[in-house]
Amino acid sequence: MKVKTLFITILFMTGYMFGQTTTYPLVTLHDINFIPDTTTGWPNSPKAGDTVRVQGVVMVKPIVNFTGDRRVILNQPPGWTCNIQTEDRSPWSGLSIYQNDTNSTGTKFDLCDTNRTYEFTGVVTPNGQSTELDLITAPTPIPVNLISHEIKRPEPIILTLDSCFNADGSFNVKLRKYLGMYISFQPDANHPNLITSNLITGTGSTAGGFKIDNGNGRMIQMYAQSKYYKTAPSMTLRPTYVPPANGTYLSQISGLLYASGNVWEIIPMYPEDLSSIGPLPPLILNCKRNPSVVTPNTPVIVSATVYSMAGGIIQTVKLFKTVNGVLDSLNMTKGTGTDSTTYTCTIPGIASDSAFVDYYIRATDNTQLSSVTYSRYTFFVLNPNIPFTIQHVRYSPFGSGYSGYNGYPVTVSGVVTADTSDIPGSGVNNPPRVFIQNGSTPWSGIILGYRGTHGMDVYNLKKGDLVTVTGIPEFSSTSGTRLDTISALAIVSHNNPLPEVHFMMTSTVGNSWLGTVAAEQWNCCLVKYQDVTIDSADADSTFNYGESFCKDTSIGNHTRITWSDGRTQFYAGPNAVAVNKGDKFVSITGILGYTHNEYKLCPRNIDDIVGYVPTGVRSDNYVIPIEYRLDQNYPNPFNPSTKIRYTVKTSSFVTLKVYNMLGKEVAVLLNEDKQPGEYEIDFSAGKFNLASGVYFYRLAASSFTSIKKMVLLK
Repeated sequence: MKVKTLFITILFMTGYMFGQTTTYPLVTLHDINFIPDTTTGWPNSPKAGDTVRVQGVVMVKPIVNFTGDRRVILNQPPGWTCNIQTEDRSPWSGLSIYQNDTNSTGTKFDLCDTNRTYEFTGVVTPNGQSTELDLITAPTPIPVNLISHEIKRPEPIILTLDSCFNADGSFNVKLRKYLGMYISFQPDANHPNLITSNLITGTGSTAGGFKIDNGNGRMIQMYAQSKYYKTAPSMTLRPTYVPPANGTYLSQISGLLYASGNVWEIIPMYPEDLSSIGPLPPLILNCKRNPSVVTPNTPVIVSATVYSMAGGIIQTVKLFKTVNGVLDSLNMTKGTGTDSTTYTCTIPGIASDSAFVDYYIRATDNTQLSSVTYSRYTFFVLNPNIPFTIQHVRYSPFGSGYSGYNGYPVTVSGVVTADTSDIPGSGVNNPPRVFIQNGSTPWSGIILGYRGTHGMDVYNLKKGDLVTVTGIPEFSSTSGTRLDTISALAIVSHNNPLPEVHFMMTSTVGNSWLGTVAAEQWNCCLVKYQDVTIDSADADSTFNYGESFCKDTSIGNHTRITWSDGRTQFYAGPNAVAVNKGDKFVSITGILGYTHNEYKLCPRNIDDIVGYVPTGVRSDNYVIPIEYRLDQNYPNPFNPSTKIRYTVKTSSFVTLKVYNMLGKEVAVLLNEDKQPGEYEIDFSAGKFNLASGVYFYRLAASSFTSIKKMVLLK
């Protein structure tokens, strides 16, 4: 038989074999999840990148009803997701199952129902601080397999809020053995409180979420991922659902346990996962003080509005204050007449300069229900000769991200570290940004807003300008404290040296939330990461906001770099250089910011990028490709390594796999999203223990597929 005819016959055979179901190893949920308690940080699954089969009970199904109401339950666009665990509730058995689109019905994933055990086939994939199994949908979808039908969901594992923390109040990472599992927080005699606060309102994707605390300042987050608990009109499955008001006491809340940064989260799935709301405690609003900037020996009058709820009668309202670590309390006095809901007290003048004061208010009614103000309010006692600084405004040591001068006019000075030419913005949700900083210490940076009589003057500031600004600090749960409503702005001088850059480890920032002090104290400051490697080119999967995950040599979480805001060579646009997994940098400098509920470093311009070494993409004379292409490997024949080049035309999920003469898959070289570009990958036969012979490698991207032959000669 001629060689050409033989090759065509082999391709036909291998094409046929690709259509068959490959047998992947069956592993346990414990195999995927287990991490020894002695391990620090959040390492990836020991099975990360492996294609496996796994079995588990569905705790929440992907869609409401496959026969009619096909709306998703757990919001994770653009695809479907569900959660599984073992029926016996053994630790390390929670796992998210994800399909990256809602079009591929060949997997039968949309038919999955609660209380049933299925077998799923997919790729073990890191997802933030947890792990998910990404179902195989191409080139041939692998269907889920129904194993058994259980009577009901496994009962939740009962935890207390205190179990989320160590004895010293720090984050209890050992609780990760229950990640993705069905758990429940329930009060008992020793842990009597589950109190709601910080309800997220509006029409955003997180609206409906709230915090839960135990009355002693230890909090977790209720994350409204289930659309049964979302309150934005366009996202809710229950238009009549009303979330618990701040200060509500819960009798129980159940759901999936997850973590974001050093904050534990619970995700209730179905309506029955949140208890009926119990009696409501008093409501405390409008806590104010006068004066806002306090000098020595100056009494401070504190007032608040306190309402009784559900027919209760207010019995006591107390202010608890701590001065330089010493705690005491003051009774607050009820007003009369039209001020009958206003309570006031006076904090006596404090003689010492630079004293730090924090306080909160507790109200108790005749049924002994109590509530406290969400925030611990703060102020410094400052000698008039001591300049008031950005550090005074930004200082927030209690993990709330809340300025002690929120809502009060202040005047501060600083040098502009980024202007609108560095971060020009790209729309209403991503405005231009200007930052000022007054040194290289923690809490020394702040972002400027654009409201007020001189707000628009901020646009004219240039990097290196020393400015004095009068404005009002405002708090946003999505961006932290900013100085806004600018009433005065003066440029003192130009071309001043910028503050020294703070060297920071990527693991310190990680995926932490707003209010995580280790990251929050450097928010809005100049920060540098060193020895950086891109470990995920697109941090948001198919939602490409121009952000990547990166890590340095420290042990712990990766963190975000945003390319789409600054003006480096990686800025999104027709001439952009796309970063790829494995790319390295000697260092990346930028402004550490907080947008869209994530800390991220924003390099301002090309000078912030040092020592870029691309490892996957050919960036010389980079031009966006006009076609998909798979090149012949080189060298060929080879022993033991060869290089394979390929081209991606548009953003695509790309697989590159190697098969033997019988069409059996022997190596997976690539299984991830790729941006447009030309790539090169090294294939070492020794890594996969391959014998001499003929092999075929197959590239699949979007609707494109290509197969080429290579020969291994040992």
